[in-house]
Order: sequence, then structure tokens, then C-alpha cells
Amino acid sequence: MSKMLHIEIVKPTGKVYEGQAAMLIVRAINGELGVLPGHAPMLALLAEREVRILTEEGERQLLVQGGILQVKPESEVTILTSG
Repeated sequence: MSKMLHIEIVKPTGKVYEGQAAMLIVRAINGELGVLPGHAPMLALLAEREVRILTEEGERQLLVQGGILQVKPESEVTILTSG
């Protein structure tokens, strides 16, 4: 895979995940959302649900209790969650 997302997931207690991924799948309050490298910058409110991170090694799932997704230029993604 040539281009990758750089993903950070942060809770009030600190960073719980940081890594590279080919795709991120989250549940926003208005439906499911997939983020690929090169995605346009955006903000979204997240519902309580698993975040799916697809890497070259496979899929990783993390539970978030709502929060905010920010997609920044240069394929940087940050999720701020309360738990």
C-alpha cells in the first residue's frame, strides 16, 4: 500500500492508539463513514461503537464511547473520545 492514514485515538487519560492504516471505518451519528488516504478534511460526531482500523496486518477494532473525528490534510486522522 503506497499511501497510508496516520491515526491517533485519544481519551482523557491519554493516547490509546497511534499507527498507520489503509482505511478507517467509524459510525458517525448520521451513519457509517469510511476514511481512505487523501480524504477531504472534515469533522464528524461519533456514536458509541467500534472503530475499525484496517492495516496491512489485518483489522483492529477499538470501542469508543462517542467523540469527535477530525480528518486533517496529509491523511492525518484524530479521534477524541471520552472512553
